Amino acid sequence: MDQLIRLTIRGISLSQIQSGIYVLLLEEESGRIKLPIIIESFQAQSIASALGKKDPSRSFTHDLFFSFAKKFHIRLKAIIIYKLVNGIFFSSILLEEGNDIEEGKKIEKKEHKIDSKTSDAIALAVRFQAPIYTTREIFDKAGIYFENGVPIDKENETSDIGIEKNNLLFFKEKSKQDLENMTEKDLNALLNHAVVNECYELAARIKKELDRRE
Repeated sequence: MDQLIRLTIRGISLSQIQSGIYVLLLEEESGRIKLPIIIESFQAQSIASALGKKDPSRSFTHDLFFSFAKKFHIRLKAIIIYKLVNGIFFSSILLEEGNDIEEGKKIEKKEHKIDSKTSDAIALAVRFQAPIYTTREIFDKAGIYFENGVPIDKENETSDIGIEKNNLLFFKEKSKQDLENMTEKDLNALLNHAVVNECYELAARIKKELDRRE
């Protein structure tokens, strides 16, 4: 696996246009590159709860898993967002089981890796206070560069790339053939910009084109 980049949670936003749609915004250490991920309502509420932003009396399935893991000495070491296919992020959860000492003897801990929905993995990572990572490939493919809160072209360092909120209107007029001629990398980047700017009709068209290529 290539170089890993550590991420932090920048925030969770609720769409004012489409009910039940949330965007989880992750960012790398410098805060200049952000990775938006579409998540469902349940996972959004669970992550917000673990971050201390919701009613602490409400319990989620992720809380049960956390209690279960603690009881049986299972530690979540990290999660890695390792793949992006047709706008969907795939993650691995790295687990470690076993006590440091068992019957007075030091034992070797066992490590396990399991696949998970990215939103579920992050909900668990917050509870375990575990680090969140992604790969350089994912960042190059779907990361959005920001300068003073404005998306910019990471190569030309300009915002005049037709993907700002106002310029997204131009892309809405693109034909099906125009989208078909775009590379998967460009489609994923445009999809993330569309989601961040709440242009869900455009996002749906892009997602349809990505699904067609599967």
